[in-house]
Amino acid sequence: MTDPRALDEAAAAMCLAVVAQVRPDQLTLPTPCSDWTLGELLAHQVAENRGFAANVINPPGAINREIWRPGQPETALESFAESVNLVTGAFRVAELDAPVEVREFGVFPARTAIAMHFVDYLAHGWDIAKAIGLADPIPPRLAEAAIPYADAIPKDRPAGGSFAPVLETAEDESPNNRFLSLTGRDPAWTGEQQ
Repeated sequence: MTDPRALDEAAAAMCLAVVAQVRPDQLTLPTPCSDWTLGELLAHQVAENRGFAANVINPPGAINREIWRPGQPETALESFAESVNLVTGAFRVAELDAPVEVREFGVFPARTAIAMHFVDYLAHGWDIAKAIGLADPIPPRLAEAAIPYADAIPKDRPAGGSFAPVLETAEDESPNNRFLSLTGRDPAWTGEQQ
């Protein structure tokens, strides 16, 4: 696996641009992550940023796992940009072969943990965009780069997680639709489906 930091930074920038368009009165909207409102999804992302940032610069077991627990949805919007800066800064100085504990999923080399964050951010950036009625914000080159990582995610996925079961897709589908399907997202999702 090559160094995924540039990909992750591009995904974070895309996500920041989408989140900048979210209004506080939209935090109760449904999202493609059926168990989360928009505010809850943003709270999840803030917690993920803080968890990855803390764990990529500390040895496994040295961080309290509570750091991964999402905070209040009402404050997630105002904390989002700060959390992105925190994780981006931590990833920039990370030793790519150092072990990183990622929530309950286990310990991985930092390069793998950063790739996990990259996939999470592309998928959730799309979720946020769709929740507020925007078009797919994922640049096709990032979707193409994310496909091998998304394809490596275990296919046995419990309900209520970040990724639903893989959806079938044709070989000639666009990179964006193939990536979305691998993360359990219906490219045609609209909030009206809820």
